[in-house]
Amino acid sequence: MRRRTLVLWVLGAALMLGCAGGGAPVFDGFFPGGRLAVPLQALADRAVLDPGEGFRVVEISRDTESSHHVVAIRTGETPHRHDRHDLMVVLLEGHGTWRLGAETRAVGEGSIFYVPRGTVHAFVNESDAPAKAYAVYFPPFDGTDRAPAD
Repeated sequence: MRRRTLVLWVLGAALMLGCAGGGAPVFDGFFPGGRLAVPLQALADRAVLDPGEGFRVVEISRDTESSHHVVAIRTGETPHRHDRHDLMVVLLEGHGTWRLGAETRAVGEGSIFYVPRGTVHAFVNESDAPAKAYAVYFPPFDGTDRAPAD
């Protein structure tokens, strides 16, 4: 099984089973710098927007095949695509609309998005507070692969 497929399966299963044992939802992962095990709320709290700031990305870790980030969005993104990266996103806080390809749908906390490279996507926050998400890029995000949608 390819590593990306395994990560997607594990993330989905973790969210579905998050509180099945009565515990609070957590993020738990092994990274080159060691293990990170925190409540989901603590993960979301890593991306705090300054007053007037609309968007912030905080890198958690990276390895040779992926990079992991927490993202905060005050209002929304313009439609865009990543031509060299696949993307997996878990909405931790907030709700709004999610565009994937030509379709837009209402989404809320716990939603999981998979965006194959080259696919137009965008999130618009309709919450009173900034929305927060956990994002994983395959391969590791280089900071330059973001093209506006046509």
